[in-house]
Amino acid sequence: MKIFCALLLSLMALPALAQQPVYRSVMPDGRIIYGDKPAPGAAKSEQVQLPPLNTIAPPENGGEQAAPPAPQPTDEADAEIANARQALQQAKAALDAGREPQPEERIGKVGGGTRLTDAYFERIRGLENAVTAAQQRLDAALAARNTLR
Repeated sequence: MKIFCALLLSLMALPALAQQPVYRSVMPDGRIIYGDKPAPGAAKSEQVQLPPLNTIAPPENGGEQAAPPAPQPTDEADAEIANARQALQQAKAALDAGREPQPEERIGKVGGGTRLTDAYFERIRGLENAVTAAQQRLDAALAARNTLR
């Protein structure tokens, strides 16, 4: 709360500071200090002009608010690329997580031990197909954006 009050007070004082001269002082060790008067012991001091604070030019259309710019096709293409990349990451994560066989995907062998069932390989194939489809979606999105440029 103290920080908020200090910030609020400093923001309220900014307009008053904008009217006062500001000095840039270079100290003998190379440090630069800005202040409302030259720093004592400075090797060099000069008054600087600051740009006006918090000023906005009035709109040229008689005070009417301008409509926000329409989304550009490249913006939409960039959004599709981001979505495709996220889908690819999710598909790869699902494949990595799915590599471990489920309990029902192992079957015992006559001589002992176990082997993986066809269900395991079908599930992995489906996860790999999802990765391939996500990669193709990303490639298509990148190609679409490149044609817009």
